[in-house]
Amino acid sequence: MAGGGGGGQRLCRRLEAEAARAVLDATDTLLFDCDGVLWRGEAAVSGAAAALGRLAAAGKRLCYVTNNSSRTRAAYTEKLRRLGFPPAEPRNVFGSAYCAARYLRQALPPGAAAYVLGSPALAAELEAVGIPHLGPGPAALPGPAPADWAQAPLDPAVRAVLVGFDEHFSYAKLCQALRYLLRGGTDCLLVGTNRDHRLPLEGGAAIPGTGCLVKAVETAAQREAFIVGKPNRYMFDCVARQESCSALHSSTQDLLRHPVHRLALCHWHQHPGGSHLLPQLC
Repeated sequence: MAGGGGGGQRLCRRLEAEAARAVLDATDTLLFDCDGVLWRGEAAVSGAAAALGRLAAAGKRLCYVTNNSSRTRAAYTEKLRRLGFPPAEPRNVFGSAYCAARYLRQALPPGAAAYVLGSPALAAELEAVGIPHLGPGPAALPGPAPADWAQAPLDPAVRAVLVGFDEHFSYAKLCQALRYLLRGGTDCLLVGTNRDHRLPLEGGAAIPGTGCLVKAVETAAQREAFIVGKPNRYMFDCVARQESCSALHSSTQDLLRHPVHRLALCHWHQHPGGSHLLPQLC
């Protein structure tokens, strides 16, 4: 594991050839990024499904980490099946929507609600852990003038603003998010699923990502969001808590401190001669 020393920023180290094989041999659980790594859009990266199949046959536990908040864990297991990857269960998928719901369940008082700039999938993950919410779907300004926008009703139960990927993101939603944050001050949480600014698609295309929406809310509110997705620590804490006991060290601190551990984050490396799996120690 690379590091700056003296408490500096820790960096991932790409392992190749013999070092990669040694790490894979000693690893129980492998974490795979998904969008742009195992597939692009609806097309699997060449060779990825076969490689994961060999790892599963060798007894490795496969988990999936993704910043995409527009799909539930169940939807990801179906996509893995559809693209020919080894069978997975929802508990093997750690998406930013699921992790955001877990974070708010821990951080909010009982009965508190979230104002959501996000998809039905993000709403579904909140419902699964019992968090009331409002906001998903299209929204219109409540009147023709700024005075109308500043007087739209606010739900008294809202204690958090959660920003994920939202195809219906609008000025009306931005206004409402700001008003909740101004009303609640620091007692109203501002949470983002990730800071990915662009989402890769097939053929080299891309679309704006959630990070653009998070930045808009942060700019309006003049405060920084808590981000649950990669590369921030919280998503890996979720993995460590669930996959603790035999598979991982007891805490994320252990994962970061030990130069060799029993979990590896894997990326798919493409080059002119083909593709191959490269584990990284992080």
